[in-house]
Amino acid sequence: MGAAVSVDLDSMSLAEQCEAIWEATLAAERADDQERRSQPLVRLWDGHWRLAGLVCSEYRAEFTWIDNDTGTALVEIPLDDPLARWVWRTRARVDAGEGRNIHITCDKAPGSRWSGRLHDHSIERRADGTQVLTLRFVHDFQHLKHYLIWANPFFDASVQIPRVFGPVPGPARWALKLPLFLNVLREQVQQHGWQLPDDPLDPASWLGAVGLDMSQWSVVVAPTSFAEDLAAGTLWATPHSRFKYWHDMARDILEDAELSVRCRRWLEGDPPPWPDAPQLRHGVLVIDIVNTSGYYSDTSNGGNPFDGLARTVAKFSEDFIDSVEEAITDPVIPADYLIPGVRRTQVSTPFAVYFDGPDTGIETSKFTETASTAVQVVTGGSSMPGVVGAPPPDWGGAPTTRTCRRNHLRRGPDGRRSPRRRNSAAPGRRSHRRHPPPPLPRDTARLARSQISRTRT
Repeated sequence: MGAAVSVDLDSMSLAEQCEAIWEATLAAERADDQERRSQPLVRLWDGHWRLAGLVCSEYRAEFTWIDNDTGTALVEIPLDDPLARWVWRTRARVDAGEGRNIHITCDKAPGSRWSGRLHDHSIERRADGTQVLTLRFVHDFQHLKHYLIWANPFFDASVQIPRVFGPVPGPARWALKLPLFLNVLREQVQQHGWQLPDDPLDPASWLGAVGLDMSQWSVVVAPTSFAEDLAAGTLWATPHSRFKYWHDMARDILEDAELSVRCRRWLEGDPPPWPDAPQLRHGVLVIDIVNTSGYYSDTSNGGNPFDGLARTVAKFSEDFIDSVEEAITDPVIPADYLIPGVRRTQVSTPFAVYFDGPDTGIETSKFTETASTAVQVVTGGSSMPGVVGAPPPDWGGAPTTRTCRRNHLRRGPDGRRSPRRRNSAAPGRRSHRRHPPPPLPRDTARLARSQISRTRT
């Protein structure tokens, strides 16, 4: 973000004022262009988040963000680069106490950071004779996919009563952060019997709780109290889990509530990840859930070139499934837009909304539509025999196989069971003779005989 340029116009004539404003505008544009063309800071870290070196000789570097999913990164460097030799010699790194994992961070102004862990690396000899080391990384969001929501995170694995966690009704951000925080706490503290405050996601109550010293944690959850999320107007949800992964439990809720998960590595020298944050470990993964859409609060979902963007807010219809958009007749302009030099876009009042078309600034775009699959889903549990899937009334019983030891249930024409026949085999000797099947009804036998006679003729 470019710096603000101040011009004293009181002591200038009109021509000098115009010239000064023009020069200040050109200077701001040059600063923006220089900042946009600046080289990203790409760093490699060892398994303990100690700096291994800067990536400066890359042939290719691509970093991808995916909303609420794991992005990937691809970096190609010459094989004779010192960093390439350090990456390739895995045994030497482990013996030196640097760990097996390799992390990467890519910082780009004005403050965006991509961080991830090495997935695989390979050596490639190309046609021109160059040897290239290709590194593939996965975003730190992948770490979030491995968190299992225990039915009872307060007790040992052998004591999981009740067998289902939740449901936890509340605003979606708070309701999703709470089970994640409890399971991160279970992983980091590695002990039981600690005391939790009434609202674990209220940072004001952490000082009075036992075991909430996060200075050595490798993963932390940015706090959002119940009252704060309630005042923000976040859509409510009731997450629950029976030993599901957190990502599987939260995927649909995040999509419905228009929320996004942010996973960012905090490094020494960075500003605190949230106001009044405690002392954190270098390289800790900070997980947060933010609302960058404003769909259910206040944002722009359309407009025209004459009246500008229209401010709307989405509300649920009477069926509580579909949503309708209502226009805001008297919108409020954010106060940040009136401060010179502050050019960040607010969710409620975006500067522009880009739609794909022949006259827009979008260079490339891709739209994917997935066809529907199943139209019917049947679920059920364990029931006693005969409750679910019972045979029809006119069926003479379950089908008999060669391994079945039960006799056929023979029925007469009136539907009554015939008396059982005793096995006439000698004592101590089991009879393997199969009992004849029950007789067919007369209409069925007559129809079968007529079909056979027609076939012979």
